[in-house]
Amino acid sequence: MEDQYPLSVIARDRTCLYEICDDMERMADQLGGSIDIQLCASVLSRLRLDLLQNQQDEEVLFALLRDREPDDALLARCVSLAQSEHVTIASYALELAEPIGELCAGSKTNNADANGYLLRSSFEYIRQHLRWEDAIFFHGAEYAVENVDRDALKAGLIRNRSLRASHLRVAD
Repeated sequence: MEDQYPLSVIARDRTCLYEICDDMERMADQLGGSIDIQLCASVLSRLRLDLLQNQQDEEVLFALLRDREPDDALLARCVSLAQSEHVTIASYALELAEPIGELCAGSKTNNADANGYLLRSSFEYIRQHLRWEDAIFFHGAEYAVENVDRDALKAGLIRNRSLRASHLRVAD
């Protein structure tokens, strides 16, 4: 991360989330037929690790945006909504862990329709959330993040990765 702008790290992670949605859609399309076990394992891993990492990084960004404009009520409401949606998305990821884990183990699902609905609801909600954040925080003229304190953002991203690395070492 040393040579990358911190905003490009967040942008790359957001692209990864769009790719996870695409993979979840492919999984939903495979239900009831031959399931790509590697695809399932990849999605499960990325939902557990990459989604959380992105949300933690955006929390750093949101705090910096609020600090920059502490009296901006609209910005505060937008940040609050984004954070609320992060909680919903994290709950979707938890809900998906069991059925995707079963698919990874090669188990045939008895609830293909229910699992397909859960997958489709999840990736559509995540895509909608990402598009909304793109419009409000990343491409919107009034709240463009280009003016955020890049050094503070970079320090927060490094701290997040340091905490993640220590957590992974303890779990292993």
